[in-house]
Amino acid sequence: MRRSIITVAVLAIASLALPAQAAAPAVELQPEELPRGADIAVPHLEDGQWGDVLVDGDRRVELPGRIARIVGESDGDWLVGTQNADYKRNRRVVRVSGDGSVTDVLRNIDPSSVVLSADGTTLAWPRYVSRGSKVVVHVARAADGEELGAKGPMAYADVLDVDAKKVVLGSDSRTFAWGFARNRTRTLARGLSGDVDLSHDLLTTWTKDPYEGGCMVVSTLSRPRTEIWRSCRERVAAFSPDGTQMLTFHKLTDGLGPGEIHLRAIEGRKLATWTTGWFDGWSWESTGVVLLDVNGQRKAATVRCTLATCENATDPVKVQAP
Repeated sequence: MRRSIITVAVLAIASLALPAQAAAPAVELQPEELPRGADIAVPHLEDGQWGDVLVDGDRRVELPGRIARIVGESDGDWLVGTQNADYKRNRRVVRVSGDGSVTDVLRNIDPSSVVLSADGTTLAWPRYVSRGSKVVVHVARAADGEELGAKGPMAYADVLDVDAKKVVLGSDSRTFAWGFARNRTRTLARGLSGDVDLSHDLLTTWTKDPYEGGCMVVSTLSRPRTEIWRSCRERVAAFSPDGTQMLTFHKLTDGLGPGEIHLRAIEGRKLATWTTGWFDGWSWESTGVVLLDVNGQRKAATVRCTLATCENATDPVKVQAP
């Protein structure tokens, strides 16, 4: 359910009225020291004999190509982007049905850049032209890949989110929406764009380049000047499925991944901090239940964390040298 401006304002006022609370203690994650919990409950990818495999409960589905990425759920099925190890061939988005069948939806696209709407009906992706200096944005039906529109070539822009009517794009100077039904464009916010969650009316922007001291601002997309949280040290990594929480880490994190991740309420209150050698992945099993790909001193595993406890959701294996 979309968070209203009034709700955000109430949260902000309430947080000011609350007495100061001690910061949530940092929890060091070393997989060999954690108990083994239940397997990952949501569809995910695992290594197979020939490449990545989609695992959904007891079901394991071999995918075309060797490297895969889950795009999202669509009408009870799962859309997965796949490609060969050279990142140049066999690039497609496929639909994995409940019976394990795999059918093509899109071909000859960069699967890492495809975005699916929250309702699972619409896909959007960029295609870079003019040696990467310009972009054409495409929109298609998730059901069968039928194209609904294309915009460009235009100056470089990232596809941030999409719904049944519009694509939200971001650039170094603004966040803007392209309504593909009527082919109309309007600016939503000025400044260096971050991420967008249309289903929960959330927007992140930078006050300026983070390498030049820029701060990240979380606001509502409908009222970008309604600031919910600001940090000059951290950036948002992911919003929770219901838009009430977020994962954050240091704004200049690059390379291997962060060694410290924070769970925060959407208004910024810190709920938990987890540390390890480095995290190379993070996602949500549900709101308040975080899946972290942990690389500790000796072992690596996917670890499930809540506010109360952490446990291994996969069997620990030896950490691979970075």
